[in-house]
Amino acid sequence: MSLTVRSFLNLLKATPVTSNTVRIVCGNESADLDSVTSAISYAYFRFVENSKDAQPIIPIINITKDDLKLRRDIIHVLNDVNIDEDLLFFLDDVKQWQESNKTIEAVLVDHNEVVNEVKKYITKVVGVVDHHKDMGLYLDASPRIIQVCGSCTSLVYNYFVNEILPKSYQPGHDVTQLCLAAGLVDTTNFSHRVEHADSISKELYSKYAPDIDMDKYTKIIKNAKNDISGFTARDLLRKDYKQFEFSNTKGVHEGKLIMGISSIVKPMGWLYEEFGGRQGFKEECIRYREEKDIDILTIMTSFVQNGKFQRQMTLIPSDEVKSLAKDMISNIEEYLKLEKPDVGVMGNTSGTLVNDEEFQQYEQQNIEASRKQVAPSLEMAFQDL
Repeated sequence: MSLTVRSFLNLLKATPVTSNTVRIVCGNESADLDSVTSAISYAYFRFVENSKDAQPIIPIINITKDDLKLRRDIIHVLNDVNIDEDLLFFLDDVKQWQESNKTIEAVLVDHNEVVNEVKKYITKVVGVVDHHKDMGLYLDASPRIIQVCGSCTSLVYNYFVNEILPKSYQPGHDVTQLCLAAGLVDTTNFSHRVEHADSISKELYSKYAPDIDMDKYTKIIKNAKNDISGFTARDLLRKDYKQFEFSNTKGVHEGKLIMGISSIVKPMGWLYEEFGGRQGFKEECIRYREEKDIDILTIMTSFVQNGKFQRQMTLIPSDEVKSLAKDMISNIEEYLKLEKPDVGVMGNTSGTLVNDEEFQQYEQQNIEASRKQVAPSLEMAFQDL
């Protein structure tokens, strides 16, 4: 019987880290399903490739352990393959190793640039597998696989199953299910943003996990992801949050702008109703922006209303960059097809909703542009000021 992912993680937990160098594989800071399953499957496959390695590579979830409870889709998928949170490694562990003066070498999955909190801990990037825009870094990394596709797990799974492991190797149902789960969510059951790598992985998933009803499983995972019952406003703002540092050679705002983008699967009107009206939720957003010590907090909402998928975009800038935020929006409003809302559109119909400099709200008619596209467009907007 082949080694299960659970057994592999149990082995890691039971093996003390005694070496001066710790090798990790780490997803991006949003710690979504794709990042988490890419990290776990990469580490697992590496161990399958070389089980005699004295110090196996350790998969890291790039958040604190306390934040995992906000990701119900991840918890659901991990439970499906008999993995509980006590078998996982988090940012807390990386910080502890760094404080113990250990050198930390990292393989990056689902991103190709180390940023923000984890940047303080990683000594060297030794590998990259990612499906985002290539930032041109870590050119000596091995492997260095950066290819645009729907899900990073497609690249991880294909790389090991088709290129690295023996032809006779048959991946287990559990690791296949982990990768498949992320692929299903990121491509809406292989119907959206599907590239060649995703098509290849789908064939492999069908071969090694033929019992999984892909359409049904997609809906189950998405329902878990969208279950935000009991969350506070702060929980929602940090549940799917990524932070970016933009630069400007013209010296605008001292040449640097820090922006955080929170993705939320409910419309602004719902958030108002849940969290003390427009003013109440606005105050929560300002508190969170100050907690993160950033220039602009941007909220991207996505939801289905009246059978139609919709997006909204709200900028909450600090006092120093209110006008700058408006200028940035003017640079990208055509691309994102941004429209200022009519009274009541972005909330309830009480007529109390209006745009102001502290809460700059827009309907985003370019619904194809998710955070993957919006963040680079905002960066270009700042560079062009």
